[in-house]
Amino acid sequence: IIITKWLQCLSKRMHSRKFLVQDSNTINRLKKFSVSDREILDKRTKTNPRYTTVRARTDTGFNTQRRQELEHEIRKYYKVRNDEVFRRISLADLLQLMVAHSERVDAAVCADRDAEGDSVEMQVPLKYRDEVECIIHQMDNVKITSKTRSPECPYVIIDVRPQNEYLTSHLATAVNHPHSRLSRAVGWECAELLAYKNHPEFIIVAYDEGEDLAPEVVATLQHRGYNNIFMLSGGLHLARDKFGFPLVSDDSALTLRPQVISAISQQLSDTVLPPLSMADASEWWAAASKLPNATTTPTDSGFTNITRSVGQHTSRSQVKGKDGQPVRPWR
Repeated sequence: IIITKWLQCLSKRMHSRKFLVQDSNTINRLKKFSVSDREILDKRTKTNPRYTTVRARTDTGFNTQRRQELEHEIRKYYKVRNDEVFRRISLADLLQLMVAHSERVDAAVCADRDAEGDSVEMQVPLKYRDEVECIIHQMDNVKITSKTRSPECPYVIIDVRPQNEYLTSHLATAVNHPHSRLSRAVGWECAELLAYKNHPEFIIVAYDEGEDLAPEVVATLQHRGYNNIFMLSGGLHLARDKFGFPLVSDDSALTLRPQVISAISQQLSDTVLPPLSMADASEWWAAASKLPNATTTPTDSGFTNITRSVGQHTSRSQVKGKDGQPVRPWR
């Protein structure tokens, strides 16, 4: 009797254990790892989405996270191909050229005003004064209406988007030349392209929204004999995200006002644009770390806003000790 009861209890236990294993499969779903198994390195813990926007306050340099952010931003703005036959120009170089030319024009205008103020009016007899003024007026009209005069600005910016998009927003001093115009048999060139074509000292810069139309337009123009054509890397998307107004606006003026130049100069000194490839990542980080504002560490606009909110707090590296020196977190 005792043996029979013991066998019955044993069978019930075995049946219950078998039922639990078949019901949950907890034992069968657990993967066993050995000491030499390298698959355990691929195991990752689940991240809480609540803390995805929280960044570390301690500056650890150009770490893996910032490298991934920079790589993501390069893919966001640039579409570089290995078979490109045209040349590129960065937004920073173009803005430096615009600022330098505006400063030179302002200096020349001031010098001309000083020369006019110091010069003595030429004494012309009264009976010949009307004839002299008429000749000078005709010479001024010839200079204004002349089509063979060389352009004064060392660059021209061509917007290859449709006209409705150009009227909404565009770069300062940009001229609209829709990409569909290149399909014409006659009249596919605008006056600005003809004036700047193959000039030894001037360049032509074409851009679009996000490097979708500009590469084809620049390659076509270069195939048709334009040797001084460049494509703006990043296009209007990069300029709008990094600079915004007044560089990007709906103003159709072909010259830059002094207020616009001063604003662009200030923005250019406070902004570090992402490089064209990860090969220049170290130079980008060296330039970004020199800026006094910590918001330039991640160049993406989304990460910049997060860093601004976090950077307002006092981190451990900003706390000063008794001797007045900042307390370093690794001490």
